[in-house]
Amino acid sequence: MGDLEYSNILLFSGGIDSTALAFSMRPDLALTVDYGQVCADAEILASEQICSTLGVEHEAVEVDCSDFGTGSLSPNEQVEEGPTPEWWPFRNQFLITVAAMKGVQIGADNIVVGTVEGDSDHADGQADFFRSMDEVVYGQEGSLHVRVPAICSTTVELVEQSGVPERILLWSHSCHVSNHPCGECRGCQKHYEVIEQSF
Repeated sequence: MGDLEYSNILLFSGGIDSTALAFSMRPDLALTVDYGQVCADAEILASEQICSTLGVEHEAVEVDCSDFGTGSLSPNEQVEEGPTPEWWPFRNQFLITVAAMKGVQIGADNIVVGTVEGDSDHADGQADFFRSMDEVVYGQEGSLHVRVPAICSTTVELVEQSGVPERILLWSHSCHVSNHPCGECRGCQKHYEVIEQSF
């Protein structure tokens, strides 16, 4: 990598899974993408606070794709193909592509994604998808790898393995429908259940 000092870029939503990874990995850069999701402001705020606390470099980028989103994360109706309320077509593929662009720019080796076992209800949350993305990204200039270190773990297992303290995890934002926790969406429910089971 020459004089460049970056190795791992963590795609950082400011949610529980990526927060646990940020704590355990201390990536060289945590990248939050505002792609037009309705909760982007809260994700960025949570990410900034967590990274500042951990001493991890953070960058937020805006690439507005709100016109192409569906479901609860977007301002648009959910389409019939959506397997869950928060499904957004090709989201992980897009986010990995944005992170890979940044990775080539700064000389990174790996794009790290905080997908866990419970995300497999989306096609882009399954191991086969990430194997394919790793092959596609590595086969292009920059030779980056796509890593999903927690894909065989539940969120509770990831939190326990990471050792992330509750005081840091409580900064995370998981709501899918608002910049303030709604308490009812799948993201909020997961957040409450994981905190309750882990501490």
